[in-house]
Amino acid sequence: MIMRTNFRIAAAATTTLVAALTLTACGSGTNSEAGDKPAASASASGPATGDPAGAGQDSGSGSAGSGTGSGSSAGSGAGKHSTGTPAKSTGKSTKKPASGGAGGGGGTDAPCTGANVKLTATPVSRPINHILLTATNTGKTPCNAYDAPAVSFSNAQSPIAVDKDTIPQAVVSLAPGASAYAMVRTLGEDDGTPSYQAGQVVVFFRGKAGMESTGRSAYAVLSKGVSVVDAQAMSTYWQSDLSAIDSW
Repeated sequence: MIMRTNFRIAAAATTTLVAALTLTACGSGTNSEAGDKPAASASASGPATGDPAGAGQDSGSGSAGSGTGSGSSAGSGAGKHSTGTPAKSTGKSTKKPASGGAGGGGGTDAPCTGANVKLTATPVSRPINHILLTATNTGKTPCNAYDAPAVSFSNAQSPIAVDKDTIPQAVVSLAPGASAYAMVRTLGEDDGTPSYQAGQVVVFFRGKAGMESTGRSAYAVLSKGVSVVDAQAMSTYWQSDLSAIDSW
């Protein structure tokens, strides 16, 4: 009876040990499968949280791990680019253009007047009965010598006539230190009209709008007196090149 009882106890212990080993084996298999599932889940979720463009490119390579990394990198790059672009755009829109520009000294509509030019009047030997007017810009900015000088002599009641055949092709613009030229005929063919002697010339300057005078007048003293007949006197338009009127 004792031996039979011990045999049963031993058999029961053996059965219990086998059952325990079986459960342990089963448990190990279950944990292994559970451990594999999160890894698979992480691979599947990687492309979904990355940049769609990056995920699409990486799926072609067939590497889930590579796809996840590339998606994250692409997303980060796009964020930096979109943040930097508005800053550059704002900077360009608020930047002031440099002064001067392509015009160098810059264009101007300011007329030349007695306030910003020095006038000289010089009698010339050829053509006879002519004087040369020179207006030199003494200012610090450009000015325009519009149209023709309005010339008057000592006894003149109004400016002398202007030869419209001498209109220049463009407005004569004078940079500081530059000069404009005009030729003045003091008398023409002798028709019996009495002349008078003049020792100076008075010039009024024209404005942009037309032949009206503008600003201060200028005068020049002649080195020698000239004979003048107002009805025969005439001037050219202002010229930037003296050769255009040197034989007028």
